[in-house]
Amino acid sequence: MKRFLTFLVIAASWTASAQDGSGVIKTNPFGWFAGQYQFGYEHFISEKASVQLMPGGIFGSVSLTSTTVDSTFAFESVSATRGGFIVIPEFRYYLGGEAPDGMYISAFGRFRSVKTTLDDDGASSQTRSAVGGGFVLGYQYMIASGLTGELFLGPQFKATRTTSTGQYDDYGFAIDDESDTGIRFGLNIGFGL
Repeated sequence: MKRFLTFLVIAASWTASAQDGSGVIKTNPFGWFAGQYQFGYEHFISEKASVQLMPGGIFGSVSLTSTTVDSTFAFESVSATRGGFIVIPEFRYYLGGEAPDGMYISAFGRFRSVKTTLDDDGASSQTRSAVGGGFVLGYQYMIASGLTGELFLGPQFKATRTTSTGQYDDYGFAIDDESDTGIRFGLNIGFGL
C-alpha cells in the first residue's frame, strides 16, 4: 500500500506539472460501479503520439458465494472486504487526426493487486495479483471545449498469482495461478489542460 501511495503522489505531481495544454486528465466512470476508481493523465509527445498513465484504487465490500462447504454441495454466502490498486501505463499512436482527437492504436501494460478479506474473522484473506499487457484500438473525440470522451477495445494477456491465508480456501474460493487472455474495453471521460 505504501508503494501505491508513493506512486499516486508521483502521478499527481506529473499531472500538475503539465499545465501547458499538452494533455488530458481522465477517468473511467464505469469502473466506479465495480469499486475501481481510476484517474489518469494522457500527455502528448507529438501531434500523433502520446503516453498515458492510469493509476487507481480498488475498494469495497463484496458478497462471495461458495458451492462446497465441508465436502458437501451447498450454497453459502459470506461478506468480504477488498482493497488494492491497479496501474496501466500506455503508449498511443493516433492514426488519423492530431492527438487527442481521432482513432488510435495503443500498447499497454497492466498491474493489478487485490486483497479480499472475509469479514467473519478478519484473518482469512486472499491476495490476487495480475501482470500483463496488450493492445487496443480506440477512438477519442472532443465532446465540447476541453471535454473528451473515448471508447477502446482490444486483446489483453495476463499472468496471475494467488495466495491465501487463514481459512479462506475452506470456503471453496481457491483460485490457482494461471495465464489468461481476455478483452480490455472501456470508456474514459477527460478534460484537456
